[in-house]
Amino acid sequence: MSTDNSNLIHVYLDDQEEPIVSYRPPVRFELDTTQLEDGPHVIKVVATDSSGKEGVKTIPFEVRNGPGIDVDGLQENDVLEGRVPILLNAYGGAKEPYWQPSRAETPAPVPTWAWVLLLVIVAWSTFYITQQWTAPDEYAESPTYSMFYGDQSSSSSSPDSATEKANLGATLYRTSCSSCHQGNGEGVTGAFPPLAGDPVVTDEDPTRHIEIILFGMEGEPIEGVEYSAAMPPFSEQLSDEEVAAIINHERTSWGNDAPTVTAEEVGEVRAEGN
Repeated sequence: MSTDNSNLIHVYLDDQEEPIVSYRPPVRFELDTTQLEDGPHVIKVVATDSSGKEGVKTIPFEVRNGPGIDVDGLQENDVLEGRVPILLNAYGGAKEPYWQPSRAETPAPVPTWAWVLLLVIVAWSTFYITQQWTAPDEYAESPTYSMFYGDQSSSSSSPDSATEKANLGATLYRTSCSSCHQGNGEGVTGAFPPLAGDPVVTDEDPTRHIEIILFGMEGEPIEGVEYSAAMPPFSEQLSDEEVAAIINHERTSWGNDAPTVTAEEVGEVRAEGN
């Protein structure tokens, strides 16, 4: 070690009064941390020029040659009482130069919300699959399948089922008719006639009912009452099936109980009117 302090770099460790090395710049040296205790340390570099002026740089650092320790369940300055579960983990070390994530990660319990979400997804998936699954033909008629699922052919709805036709009629009435005749079939006084209890709507013979929807009506009193608004024709907008669905909705709603019609009957009236 040189005794001339001019143009020298002195390296001090922690609170030691004597430098651990002194060199003339520039210099590269190796710090052997294996000789130091694990924990915080400080290196102080002091440079002296020929005039005796000093420059100082302090660099704090931490040594960890032993295994790292992780503590879960206890933090600094915690106030504890009773029995406290504490999870300890140690990882890495001087003899393990490669970081191992599997050892560095302290296992933590799966949060409750994650379990709840998983159960909801599983339950929904099971429900969806059971609702959508259709048994192959060779199993559909087996005693076991029938015992658990019953006769699917008798309970399934075809596209022409009465329920779907009723739903179609209600939907078409709402979009094409309710703005005038109202959702409750009461109409608007002086403008649009009511359909609830209307003699045409409740007539056993649906011909006139079909004609009005297909070809419209204007200026014709209903039970002695004249209405200012005209009934527009729907023959160009609606098919026979759609007209039949609307008529059947009107003839079976708001207390009406009249015979329903078929698309074929509507087609016959349409052909005669054309």
